[in-house]
Amino acid sequence: MSIGTVTLFAASKLPRGATIAAAAEELGQKLAIAGFDINYGGGTGGLMGKAAGAAADAGGRINAFVLERYADEEQIPGANIVRINTEQERFSLMSTYQKPVAMIVLPGGPGALREALQALEAAVYDQGPPVILIKVGSFLNGIKDFFEQAVGEGLVREEHKDKLKLLTVKETIDFLEVTRRARIASPAPNPKPAVL
Repeated sequence: MSIGTVTLFAASKLPRGATIAAAAEELGQKLAIAGFDINYGGGTGGLMGKAAGAAADAGGRINAFVLERYADEEQIPGANIVRINTEQERFSLMSTYQKPVAMIVLPGGPGALREALQALEAAVYDQGPPVILIKVGSFLNGIKDFFEQAVGEGLVREEHKDKLKLLTVKETIDFLEVTRRARIASPAPNPKPAVL
């Protein structure tokens, strides 16, 4: 049973070393076991394919947002396929479909970096979900350092400092569980009826 959705951004290629790929598989598996659906960019290759494939193997539900130019690529069996035309359309749908509770970023190239920063922009300026950078060595530390400096210099308001987190896979699952419990404990208030 789904307890929420997360959106995953990651490389469409595999790294040379095994550590990052292992973290991607562990993340996908643990998200599925915890009950989270996954939005991702489609395909079976690269880090995003590793994470989504591991989630599917663990019984998770997968939403694949596939650009038309990659329509012929292999997709994870049973995934919900959503075809789109542009990168911007893909980001927009991935970041809103089923109201993700978090945007999770694994290492990647310029595309994953762009998506991480777009997600962070949405978190800060549009009240979007928090962005979680998966800690694998020091790969994503630079994004966290940049954001902390921006907050420290007053370029980003202090109230937004917790919108970006750098967490291990285990810490990510723990954070999502605490967030889920907090939402259950204090649901959104019912709007008061209009007075005529």
